Amino acid sequence: MRTHNWIPRKAKIAERRSLTENIVGLRLKFTAGRPFSFHPGQFVMLSVLGFGEIPIGITTSPAEKGFFEVAVSSIGMVSQKICSLSVGDEVGVNGPFGNGFPLSKIKGKDVVLLAGGFGLAPLRSLIHLVQKDKKMFKSLKILSGARNPKFLLYRDEYKDWEKFAEVYLTVDEGDSTWKGCVGNITKLFDRINVDAGSVIIVCGPPPMFKPIINRYAGKRVAESDLLLLLERRMKCGIGKCQHCTCGKLYVCLDGPVFSYDQLKYNDEAFR
Repeated sequence: MRTHNWIPRKAKIAERRSLTENIVGLRLKFTAGRPFSFHPGQFVMLSVLGFGEIPIGITTSPAEKGFFEVAVSSIGMVSQKICSLSVGDEVGVNGPFGNGFPLSKIKGKDVVLLAGGFGLAPLRSLIHLVQKDKKMFKSLKILSGARNPKFLLYRDEYKDWEKFAEVYLTVDEGDSTWKGCVGNITKLFDRINVDAGSVIIVCGPPPMFKPIINRYAGKRVAESDLLLLLERRMKCGIGKCQHCTCGKLYVCLDGPVFSYDQLKYNDEAFR
């Protein structure tokens, strides 16, 4: 669903909050024009005049009207500028772009979300959608891992999520306050039961993919029901820069959501 005309729309920062020491959550509201509609899993191009633009996943659901949210990691010139902005400042927004999650296909199934680090941000859009419609899935499990407890995103929301989902957390390195699991996200696999016919959705760094594929693809989970988000590869968002190509696929145009059977012979997708 592409409802853009290549000209960014002006949006104001309505709220700003620090999610971690280098990730900022922004709530954006358009200053004028048509209503904004999108599917969970899609992304926008976020821009600042004179600095450039970056692709950013949407972190709220379409059911939340009048605004949408993004999470921006301060790692490059444009993202650093966006993270420095204050409430009331303007940004440019173009989109939405990408395919989003195949909701009609996964509705009514047992769903497992696997997030590594920043990967929880785009999955939050789906979580918020289920929060509004708790009968959308048969069940929902959320597994999230981070470098340390300070890098766990949306920690203030976990108690609300536990009202309609099972939430499992792990960190690579604990601290004096951490009482949970320590280790990479694969440590959580033995703590959950993945029923046959489940859907698994994964977003995180490429090293996450292989252990998940080896354990579940074509076994408890059909290859077509193991969904991978490759959005970290994107740059221009419109298929021109070639930065996100995986063989014949463009992550920004053909994705960013792919099923494993689309990628199983595509080594570039897992680098």
